[in-house]
Amino acid sequence: MIRLLNSTSLRFSLLRNSLIQIFFWIIFFPGFFSGDSFAAVDMAKSGDLTNSYTASWAVYVRFFSFHGHAIALLTLINGLFLTYAITRFAYSVLPKRNASIASFMIILTPLAWGMGITLWHDIPMTAGLLILMAIYNEVFQKNPLTKFDLYLNLTLGSILITFRPNGLPTLIVFGVLFFVIYRNRNLLRLWIMSTVTALLTILITSYAIVGLSPIDNYYAQEWMRNDISCFANTAKGKGFVEANIPLIGTTETWKSNRACTFLNDAKITKDQKVKAQEYVPKAWFKLFLSDPDFVLSTHMQRNAYLIPIPIYGIPAPPFLHSTIEFEDRGIAWAFPVLAEKMRVLMRLWNGISGVAGWAGLWILILYILLRMGEAKNLKIPLIFSVSTLLVLFVFAPIPDGRYPLIVLLVSQVSTLGKISKEAFFRGSRLKTP
Repeated sequence: MIRLLNSTSLRFSLLRNSLIQIFFWIIFFPGFFSGDSFAAVDMAKSGDLTNSYTASWAVYVRFFSFHGHAIALLTLINGLFLTYAITRFAYSVLPKRNASIASFMIILTPLAWGMGITLWHDIPMTAGLLILMAIYNEVFQKNPLTKFDLYLNLTLGSILITFRPNGLPTLIVFGVLFFVIYRNRNLLRLWIMSTVTALLTILITSYAIVGLSPIDNYYAQEWMRNDISCFANTAKGKGFVEANIPLIGTTETWKSNRACTFLNDAKITKDQKVKAQEYVPKAWFKLFLSDPDFVLSTHMQRNAYLIPIPIYGIPAPPFLHSTIEFEDRGIAWAFPVLAEKMRVLMRLWNGISGVAGWAGLWILILYILLRMGEAKNLKIPLIFSVSTLLVLFVFAPIPDGRYPLIVLLVSQVSTLGKISKEAFFRGSRLKTP
């Protein structure tokens, strides 16, 4: 199973899959844009770079959109990054023929092209994790790689994972879990290189270019504030805010039932949240120590889509975004009639989000595939997927189908590969005299 860029099969799959991605990018030109997307657009045009979505993402959208004059270029690049990552991952876990089929089939779904042309920093971050996963898998299986191929992909993946705050933590958790189980010196060396490259990227873009700390405390504490607001809404939570966040709001202004599961609608103002930053971590830690069952159950309810068992029913987190959210910002589809008709594919996938976007279910399927004999190929993908869900379970402020995109892609590509392998096996048996 050759895994080199000069592999004819891999080159053909990359070209074919990229053309499919470009086809859908043209149909929906310039792509899909949510509120988060327009925040990136504003940074690109104004040059007022922030670390709200990570400094490296801000630098990327500024320079690769040519200061906001070519916003559509970002959705094209992101989509192609994701296409390359998916294809490369497929070839790292499947035989060539099955990798070609599985990557082709997944690229045809809105999970790939729909996510790919949405201007979200989640997309290149996911691509980065997939690229690293593929390279680690190649080394783990002792497949031949040129030094150029190895280090180019290692560098690219390490930079891309910094586009979301959870990228580097996911890589670190993966390293801890993997090296506790396996003693692989070659992979340890690559993991250290990836971690150092990602860390340097974060430090350089934050301090040297944007001029801000790598961590934006306001957004980093969102999940803590949500836990506190949820607790304040309970009978046990009365007086907790007054005792632990003095003179900044009250139980009444902090409490929010929606904070338990989705967006926090507490009455506390943004200025008060900023003032409370020095108190929130200590308050949350005190809450965790005094009532860990509450914190655990809250995170389980909020992130039910990360759990394989439907404890709270079939989860239906927000999934694919298929519009240009704001109509008065100078961005609109080039072919609105065609785009509106083709958007039915996105709505279909959103309609089955209870299955297509249920990350907990797909990680269970990935584990089952591993137990069915795909152990050698799927060990690293499974550990990466578990690491992703662990980080999200703790730190994600809201449930969102794009957050565990890597888990959905990894499992669904592996599933399609298994189906195609079984189909070819049965076909070959039928032809045998």
